[in-house]
Amino acid sequence: MLGDRIKLYRENKNMTQNDLADILEVSAGTVSKYESGNLEPSIESIKRLAKVFEISIDELLNDKEDKFDISKINVLDILREQKEMKLKGNLYHQTQVSFAYNTNHIEGSTLTEDQTRYIFETNTILFEGDTVAKVDDILETANHFKLVDYMLDVADKKLTETMIKEFHKILKDGTSDSRVEWFSIGEYKQRANTIGNGIKTTSPNNVKKEMSKLMDWYNSLKQVTAKEIIEFHYRFESIHPFQDGNGRIGRIIMFKECLKNNIIPFIIQDADKLFYYRGLKEYKSEKGYLTDTCLNAQDQYIKMMEYYLKQSKGR
Repeated sequence: MLGDRIKLYRENKNMTQNDLADILEVSAGTVSKYESGNLEPSIESIKRLAKVFEISIDELLNDKEDKFDISKINVLDILREQKEMKLKGNLYHQTQVSFAYNTNHIEGSTLTEDQTRYIFETNTILFEGDTVAKVDDILETANHFKLVDYMLDVADKKLTETMIKEFHKILKDGTSDSRVEWFSIGEYKQRANTIGNGIKTTSPNNVKKEMSKLMDWYNSLKQVTAKEIIEFHYRFESIHPFQDGNGRIGRIIMFKECLKNNIIPFIIQDADKLFYYRGLKEYKSEKGYLTDTCLNAQDQYIKMMEYYLKQSKGR
């Protein structure tokens, strides 16, 4: 979709929607509509976009040329290699920013995507005017970058409860939750909790037993496809084993297991939050809602891959 390509090219230039709007002489809201597909740019705007992005008009408009054979790409190898390169403007860089922004925003973080990118690139935070942010939002964003790096290091290893607890410990390290005695970061919950708008979860006394059953089932599978990974996610979220952070841990487990099984991974977008929650709520009666949300996210990640891997080949 043209809107997706506009967003990818803009982000690769490290431009905000406001920056691009100024160049095009339109409002930031108009740029947002371009990127969401709710409004087609005028011919004049398309010419300006191509000039700003330093590409041809045909390349901006045509999403069918030079398609990659996704089946021949090992995403884990690429992400690990680019992680070590420590360069901007590649798939690893954008995965870190997009993953941290979307997964934290789903859980209520107030940081923008531009602020998330700034933290990743500079290890500092930039605010404009009277804008404020919760310290935990900043810490959990920085922690998520560390979590993704650790996940990439262990992505090809067997998923275990010990590994999942380490994921949680990294995510919550240094946050206000870590200073609450009964919270116990990196350990299972001690108090009852719920999902979203009050959906009941496994009681604290039964978490260890239910997690053991879940891991036994999953690790006994002879073949793992996206279907089984999504099933695991639903069961994990139904248990909700940690006091807080279950959604983010569950989503990074899905990403890890996709990489381990050579499946294109995906990042649930904040814009699809309501579809995602509906998918979890209705999963028992209709698995298609959650499956479709995940597969749509996978399509988005494929587009991201195509763009950044083309860039790495000098396009």
